[in-house]
Amino acid sequence: MNDENSHDDLENRPQEDPVYLLDPETEELVMTALNCMVTLADAQVTKADGDALIIIADTLASRFAIDKFEVVETVHTDSDTGDEEIIYTPLSGSILPDDELDDDETFH
Repeated sequence: MNDENSHDDLENRPQEDPVYLLDPETEELVMTALNCMVTLADAQVTKADGDALIIIADTLASRFAIDKFEVVETVHTDSDTGDEEIIYTPLSGSILPDDELDDDETFH
């Protein structure tokens, strides 16, 4: 495809991209693939390549109505052995996505 055709395709593209709803089993497969893409983004040689994979994953998640949330990486060091473990938690601090929490719920 040459640049002229590519430009024409963008102009003829609908204003909003379609969103596809998936059955639960397919959604789980797509989520697994998206998680793999995000993990592989960290393994790319250049930051630009990693960022490109994140953009693709975000676009796919949006297209298939899959919610995403940011996580915080915490390194836990075992005081006895010195072994390190990486723990990922949602940015909100809860193990449940924010939209699943009621305002009056308290977790201990």
